[in-house]
Amino acid sequence: MPIEPQGGLPGEFLLLFTLVIWMLFFIIRLGNPQNMLNRWCFISGMIFSLGVLKEYLYFTLGPELLRAFPSLFTESSAFAFYSLLTAIFYYFSMPSALVFGMYFGRVDEHCPRLFSWLKPCVFIPGILMGFLYPYPETRYFQLHVRTFFPIITAYNLAYALVLTWQLLCTLYRERLEPYYHQKKTVAVLVLLPIWYWILSALLVHSLNLRHFFKAWQGNFLILLFLLVYFLCRAFRGGIMGTRFRHEVFEWDKDGQMMSQSARCIRHLCKNELAKIDWCAKNLTSSHSQTENDEYAHIILRSTEHLKNCVEKMQYYSQEIHLKRERCSLRKLFASCADGFSRLHPEISLEILCGQDLFLHCDRAAMLEVFNNLINNAVDAMNGSGRLSIKALPSPGQSQLNISFTDTGKGIPPDLLPRLFAPYFTTKSSSDGHMGLGLYFCQRVVKKHGGRITVDSTPDAGSVFSLNFPWKYVEKGSGGKGQKAADIS
Repeated sequence: MPIEPQGGLPGEFLLLFTLVIWMLFFIIRLGNPQNMLNRWCFISGMIFSLGVLKEYLYFTLGPELLRAFPSLFTESSAFAFYSLLTAIFYYFSMPSALVFGMYFGRVDEHCPRLFSWLKPCVFIPGILMGFLYPYPETRYFQLHVRTFFPIITAYNLAYALVLTWQLLCTLYRERLEPYYHQKKTVAVLVLLPIWYWILSALLVHSLNLRHFFKAWQGNFLILLFLLVYFLCRAFRGGIMGTRFRHEVFEWDKDGQMMSQSARCIRHLCKNELAKIDWCAKNLTSSHSQTENDEYAHIILRSTEHLKNCVEKMQYYSQEIHLKRERCSLRKLFASCADGFSRLHPEISLEILCGQDLFLHCDRAAMLEVFNNLINNAVDAMNGSGRLSIKALPSPGQSQLNISFTDTGKGIPPDLLPRLFAPYFTTKSSSDGHMGLGLYFCQRVVKKHGGRITVDSTPDAGSVFSLNFPWKYVEKGSGGKGQKAADIS
């Protein structure tokens, strides 16, 4: 039987369509290879991709192969191959999606014995369909048997209804769980292309609506959108075990991240290990208990310093996970200022913050940011000066502005662009300064949806400004309101 020309998208677009499907489901598979939900999502996606791949292979690549290799490829072999791929697609794509749905609903956990035999049973109707419409001849049934498409439509429609019911029941049952919104997103990602395929392909062919035979190719736009959406979610918070992190660094300059880390660790260890080595050599030759105690104390201080620096490096460089809560800004500043006057009696600390200012933030991370900025200001003032902390809404109340103003030595203009780069510091690294503090501050502020900037004048001081999205939030009763920074 000769290969008839087909309308619709050009063959190259069908190949691109297939690659988009593969890319989406390979990313899902790689997100968590051990997770059965990811595995069966990948399997069903690969089977669904056969629906597009067979069109490209048969109608676009097939004629080229027949002309180039007539002794290896014949019309009958191309016909049988197309029929086989069509059968796998029609008979087993929805059963594999239903297995995914069972893992989605945790049937394997709630009813393990039922699941153990139910899982293979969902494929039995597909095997039986092979006896009703044999796999190598499905192309013939498509073209010449009028009952083929209505039966195939009813078969896949039944699976789609069960799958949809299963996903919706699961979402309703787990609507109060913390992962509900992500599971709802996954359900939409799965059901949208499935129902579009059933309505635009199977139902259209069952009703013999010839003008709409290629409407199923609109799924290309749906899947392309889902791929972009999936990648955006992977960068923003993660989805189905996949999370991407975008980190900006100056790849075309000498200060690359890895070499900076290595130099920082080498310098840190070199200084402390030299002390430990010197003390150890003296301990072997010293007979004075007083000297031995002194050497032991130096070793303990060095090891403690190394431990603290390594822990701080790990904490500052690891991925930031926020646990947001409604925090009073005044109380956050009070925690930072506790004992400040005793530790720095020559520095005047001024805090200007209203009682009704609140921040929806990760308390521990934000305290670390505030403490970093305060400690930097203290170091810049060399023990004496004035530090002013202000928290005020912007004039239009669209942002909350928090500023840390010191009267220190300031920062040279040529260093300002590098100030938030990892491992860059204007201080002595021998004092434990690794250049990760401001880098960490910037990451935390960005994670909260804000931004951090600096304005500095040499020998006059610096101003570090934190800006967060601002919303007026009504709280309490009696018409009284409280303002809160609502960060999303």
